[in-house]
Amino acid sequence: MWRRKRSVEYQFGEAMQAHAAAHHLTLDADQQVLIAHLAQLVEGFLAGAPPFDGLYVWGRPGRGKSFIVDYLFATAPIASKKRVHFHAFFRDLHRQMAVTGKSLEQVLATELKGCELLCFDEFHLNDIGDAMLIKQLLEQVFQRRMLLIATSNQPPDGLLANPLYHARFLPGIALIKQHMDVVSLNGETDYRTHQSETHGDFSQGGYLLPGTSAQRDALQLPSPAAEPTPVPVGSRTLFTLSPPDAFLHFAFAALCDAPTAIMDYLTLCETYHQWVIEDLPPLGTVSPAVQQRFINVIDVLYEQQCRLFITSTCPLAQLGEGVELTDIQRTLSRLSQLPLLTA
Repeated sequence: MWRRKRSVEYQFGEAMQAHAAAHHLTLDADQQVLIAHLAQLVEGFLAGAPPFDGLYVWGRPGRGKSFIVDYLFATAPIASKKRVHFHAFFRDLHRQMAVTGKSLEQVLATELKGCELLCFDEFHLNDIGDAMLIKQLLEQVFQRRMLLIATSNQPPDGLLANPLYHARFLPGIALIKQHMDVVSLNGETDYRTHQSETHGDFSQGGYLLPGTSAQRDALQLPSPAAEPTPVPVGSRTLFTLSPPDAFLHFAFAALCDAPTAIMDYLTLCETYHQWVIEDLPPLGTVSPAVQQRFINVIDVLYEQQCRLFITSTCPLAQLGEGVELTDIQRTLSRLSQLPLLTA
């Protein structure tokens, strides 16, 4: 059904240009194309045109996807809108289903009721269970004819790249291609490494090379205790290097070699806002499963804007050597926001 024309005028293109100028940024050609697509999409929606269901924006880390889409979300004169991060959104869905006994379809109906604009940040899939939930979410969104704007580091065909599972998500990829315009944002500049401004609490931590006792003392970070401390997380127990207090203090091996999961990291972030991860090795020396857990940890800490300190003897430039997982580029881009602290 076509929407009735609204009286609100909204010139996103002009507003976005002014917003970029205020941040001393010159928008590149790809960014200009994305802005034009978003302006057409939202302005058409407000004018009552029959909407295209949404926009799928993909590109390498740090190319300005979130910067542009966040500003659209903040300024679009649409009363009922929701912006969600991938991991937190699905954790909440799982919780609601467990607590209420409702089906995913029933929970989504409540979550999306009345929503006209849904912005889905950091759309990336590594788990087949989440992929099946995503497919149902997409079906609900497209049935409701709301605007969906998703950002990702991967094109639709690159989602759930694991060959063991990829074929099972092909119907979800087909839905995206059918209902969403796909725009790439792949300029040469990684703005996360060029901007002087900080990026929230996450970037207030540090990458300690090599992570000496003197460095920890200067930052008032905890030192490893004589014995690990058990910390219950849901139905399992993890072990920290020192008793949790101002910081949650993990050895890399205890956090990522163990069969931990995204739900564990999200649960811990509810209580602990400052983290220390000790003895990060070159990631090419550990298994792909361990690499993926570390990628997930950084995703969650970044999305939750937790302050993070890492100690390592491996320079960041060499950290991802030998890693074949495509998501590692997003992780390295985020870690580059941590101040480098050398002895």
